[in-house]
Amino acid sequence: MSQEYLALQERKRKWIPLACIGKCSISQASKRIGITPNSVSVLKRRYRLYGDSIFINGHKGKSYQKKKYSDDLRKEICRIYRNYWPDTNFSAFKDRLTTYHNIKIGIITLTEILQSDGIKSPKAHSKGKKKKHLPRKERPCTGELLQLDASEHDWLMNGEKITLHGAVDDATHEPTGLYFCRNECRLGYSEVLRQTLTSQGKPEAVYIDRHAAFVKNARKKDKTLEERLEYSKEEETHWTEICNELNTKIILALSAEAKGRIERFWETLQGRLPQLFRFLGINTIEKANEFMPTYIKMYKERFAVPPQNEKSHYKPANMTENELEYLLSVKFQKKTRWNGEFIFHGFLFHLESPRAACRDFTLCLSEKTGIWAFMDGKYYPVTLAEPLTDCVGDPMPQVEKDLIERYLLKSTRVQRYAFG
Repeated sequence: MSQEYLALQERKRKWIPLACIGKCSISQASKRIGITPNSVSVLKRRYRLYGDSIFINGHKGKSYQKKKYSDDLRKEICRIYRNYWPDTNFSAFKDRLTTYHNIKIGIITLTEILQSDGIKSPKAHSKGKKKKHLPRKERPCTGELLQLDASEHDWLMNGEKITLHGAVDDATHEPTGLYFCRNECRLGYSEVLRQTLTSQGKPEAVYIDRHAAFVKNARKKDKTLEERLEYSKEEETHWTEICNELNTKIILALSAEAKGRIERFWETLQGRLPQLFRFLGINTIEKANEFMPTYIKMYKERFAVPPQNEKSHYKPANMTENELEYLLSVKFQKKTRWNGEFIFHGFLFHLESPRAACRDFTLCLSEKTGIWAFMDGKYYPVTLAEPLTDCVGDPMPQVEKDLIERYLLKSTRVQRYAFG
């Protein structure tokens, strides 16, 4: 033991008994010993109970417990971090050690091991930083409120930003659906809603922002935020049609801070998901979407909180697969020419039907089934009638081009067409 420690114990042995019998005050004993007044009060209570034994080191004469984590294991943990999980925050790395490397370790010990080897966490927060916005209290029951949003990020760690659409239950903070697209769009939100309806049911309300995927932003440039909000509530869009059919209430947010729960959800995913994709070799949108159901389960086990009330407000969808598909499809009203052709985003397509001339129909777009024409209660295929090319002023969104490439360009009939 050091001389400083022994001297401290001697001062305690001298002044604590005096403080107990009133020969000196707590503040005087604190100054003489060199400890805080609160520590003096604690020692006084312990001295009255146990006497001089409190000044004896309880570990004296005992052998120290063998170190739980050997030097070899500590080196192995640092090697795993550098080789497989670089730039991963320590909390996420702790979970990955348990899941993929069969090493169970506490976060405090793990932090000490990594920092002693010169590794710094990429998610180190400055001390004393105050929250600007207090979190809103959760809804008590699941299904009462669903927050929807999308996050553009370099999710696949290849330098290209793509968009992850998601829905989070307000009561449990757990995702009910996650889906990747190249950019934020109605197709992505439809797939998130499909996952929610399939796994949970119909929510009572959805909390959304004023993105073009939800509302029309035309003729609102000279209006205030409150006026835009009121205007958006009255207009009919693809999203309002879906929610009206599901009897789900729409709540519009004026700012990102209003949807703080899902914004914090994106912050968590951005610090964990890209590194997990890299480790698992997931490098395409298709592979990422296949992995999302598995990741939702992983997230629920790690972060979900129990609802305040066990009653669920989700209601069964009670829809056939075809009814659900039609509801969630992005729909356009079209009419064919005399030769069965029609124009979509400035390009020619052909309706494949026994009677295709001068027909009114609904063009349905879906990430799950592709592009179809709905007419007289049946679905009919459509094909390309001219090559599609990328050009300046091209009005077709990239997500719809991706659908055509996946579902139409692979057909042997139109294999000669491709984007150039």
